Amino acid sequence: MNIHQSTPLPIKSDIFYVTQVTEGTLLEDVVGADIVFVEAHQTSQIHRHNESETVLYILQGSGILQVNDQKVQIKAGLQVCISKGDYHGVITSSHSLTFLSIQSPPILNKKNGTLDFEKKDLF
Repeated sequence: MNIHQSTPLPIKSDIFYVTQVTEGTLLEDVVGADIVFVEAHQTSQIHRHNESETVLYILQGSGILQVNDQKVQIKAGLQVCISKGDYHGVITSSHSLTFLSIQSPPILNKKNGTLDFEKKDLF
């Protein structure tokens, strides 16, 4: 058994405050599990992950998730699967949003120095 006393500090990326749950564990190279917080009245960059399959589980709040050309309302209790290569982004209005993001392979792998993130050019 391995118990960590310290809580990982959130990393700010675009509008996302990301706490990497699997960081420092044997799973960190295999699966990313992140708690992600987004403040109210925010719009993220449209982006994609070319290598990572992603599942989002909405824990708290609400917003709009855009995947490719489709926009859907999201709220607590909803599970969303985003395939690798799908462009996506998040918009919040008067409520903040907290979700669990599970990715395989991890979007951010500090050990290997990789970040699977490509923003969409608007032009």
